[in-house]
Amino acid sequence: MKFIHTSDWHLGARLHNWDETDEEKHFFAQLAAAVADEQPDALVVSGDVFDTGAPGNDVAKRFTDALLEVTSRNPGMVTVVIAGNHDSYSRLIVDKELWLRSRVHVFGMPAEDAAGRAVFGRNVVTLPGKGVIAAVPFCHPRNFPVVDGAVGDNREKDYFKGLAKYVADHSDGLPAVLMAHLAVRADIDLRGHDKSLMIGGEECVGVEELGEGYGYVALGHIHCPQEVKGGKTVVRYCGAPRAIRFDETYDHGVDVVTVAAGVPGPGTVEIRTKVFEPLHALVTIGGEEGLPFEDALRQLIEAQLPADTYIRLNVRLGADELPGPDWTERARQTCAAKGVRFCLNNPVRAEAPERRENRKILTMAELKELSDDEVLQILSARHKMTDRQLELVKTLMEEVRA
Repeated sequence: MKFIHTSDWHLGARLHNWDETDEEKHFFAQLAAAVADEQPDALVVSGDVFDTGAPGNDVAKRFTDALLEVTSRNPGMVTVVIAGNHDSYSRLIVDKELWLRSRVHVFGMPAEDAAGRAVFGRNVVTLPGKGVIAAVPFCHPRNFPVVDGAVGDNREKDYFKGLAKYVADHSDGLPAVLMAHLAVRADIDLRGHDKSLMIGGEECVGVEELGEGYGYVALGHIHCPQEVKGGKTVVRYCGAPRAIRFDETYDHGVDVVTVAAGVPGPGTVEIRTKVFEPLHALVTIGGEEGLPFEDALRQLIEAQLPADTYIRLNVRLGADELPGPDWTERARQTCAAKGVRFCLNNPVRAEAPERRENRKILTMAELKELSDDEVLQILSARHKMTDRQLELVKTLMEEVRA
């Protein structure tokens, strides 16, 4: 079975104040060309189709128009789409019956019956003579359906185990693929992820908990393309097809995967990455350590940059220094004069990260970068919270996430 693995489109996302409609159309044109060239049996989209759970009508139409164009390049292809943690599952599946007319299968939640028991067959797509695809949308661990006969209280683990058994019993020896949107418990390259949004608070899943018998596990959620070590089969994040943030400084594209029948393992899987070209480059001035604002601005003025390049200035600040009141306007005017797009002055503190919970001054950009635990540490220190109070706040945050 040959398929294209893609995920994390984040349609409707803005790069700070810049609309990226043209960037999305540029990506879709390259995806359509890849489908036309490769003629795969399937296209799998492993979640985070949209950037928010309530995409605008223009964004939803862009998705519909683009996916219809992509699928038209290979009318015999099956497409499988699952919801990610950024998607609204109900919004994503509203047209699922219509999508079936174009051989597109859309999944918003793990299926269950009226009693809340898992119905595995409704999350499995069969490609006759080619293979089977088990599709698991993002779901909070406590919200997975109940599995008949399971003991213990780990619904997520029980679900994946039961699904793997169902697939093994119904695959007839054909290649089996699992697609899911989640974070695995492993050594993962997390470059470019906003720590407060990267996992969204959901617990990680052990590779061994995803079940056995699959020839390939097609994951979404992490934007850096990479293979996850530690399992008996090939487990891979294909990554986002374009840079969503400045720190995603690596190649982006889609994976073309061929899985052969036989005992699952690296020897039965072939992976080729098709790298997509960005419409406009994302350039950071100032390096990782940042530069004083005047030096960063001078470097920007001297830089030779293509038109419409997106610009971020990494500006070094002292421990309790705030950006100058005119810095943003000066940087914006400089970019306008050069024909490039100013995004932000990004503060880089000349101090160890562990000291920031003791600092009295934080910029808005720094506040957005804080993880939930770091915010709790700041609140606890500021308000002299007791251990009991801290535990209550943690519990409340977990319930809100759930």
